[in-house]
Amino acid sequence: MTGARVTEEVTSNPPVGERLQRVLAAAGVASRRKAEELIQSGRVTVDGKVVTQLGTRVDPRRARIQVDGKPVRRQPFRYVVMNKPSGFITTTRDERDRRTVMELLPAEPRLVPVGRLDRDTEGLLLFTNDGEVANRVMHPRYELTKEYLVLTPHKPSEAVMRRLRDGVQIDGKRVVPHEFRIVRETADGVLLSVVVHEGMNRIVRRMMESAGIEVTKLSRVRVGPLSVAGIPRGGYRELTAGELASLMESLHLERGASDSGQPIAKSTRTTPEGRKKRTVPRRAPGS
Repeated sequence: MTGARVTEEVTSNPPVGERLQRVLAAAGVASRRKAEELIQSGRVTVDGKVVTQLGTRVDPRRARIQVDGKPVRRQPFRYVVMNKPSGFITTTRDERDRRTVMELLPAEPRLVPVGRLDRDTEGLLLFTNDGEVANRVMHPRYELTKEYLVLTPHKPSEAVMRRLRDGVQIDGKRVVPHEFRIVRETADGVLLSVVVHEGMNRIVRRMMESAGIEVTKLSRVRVGPLSVAGIPRGGYRELTAGELASLMESLHLERGASDSGQPIAKSTRTTPEGRKKRTVPRRAPGS
């Protein structure tokens, strides 16, 4: 079966490096907004040159960055996978004071979500401070498959299944799933598996709507080689060495041993309301 993709070919390369203000924020120098002020006021240098242009991209692994003449030391890269509960939006902050996924993580080290899951969608959400990994996970060029489980009250007909497998039009583009199948029938309804490459906003819900399939519940269970299996809803954990190696291989990216830090010291399970339920100390690999 052909891989899911829109008919429009992607020819552009992902952006090189990370925005300077993001690098400063990830290093704990200041918030993103404050970092922008530091740059515009001429207090930041990159490889000895003053940079005042917002949006300037740098390679945090190689660039020599200073603020007020003091070197900025990059924090070790972190990679955390969460089982997002419903009721939380995927953003670092919300002006409408809605609950965000950041409430489920410790404040430090500062990580950002890779991509989005809408408020009512549950499941796998990756967090990192590695901008290159984030760019590649989200960019269609690397064709990471994403698997979703859809709970629907009625079993779709063969004609409906075939229609969706053949592709549906969304925003003027034909989107074909990499895989679409019935997993099993349950007391709550019929469970469907949808595997896509496409990263359009609310892509699976829109595909189901186009095919006339009612969605009772939607959960993302896999992104590339990463699975949400074993993580309680609202919980999170550091990627294992094997998972990280598989992810880097999928993204055609190399990371030296010096790029990776120790895992977050604690794994916090939370209720769907975000209240801390229990904290379990974790040991670093090899400890």
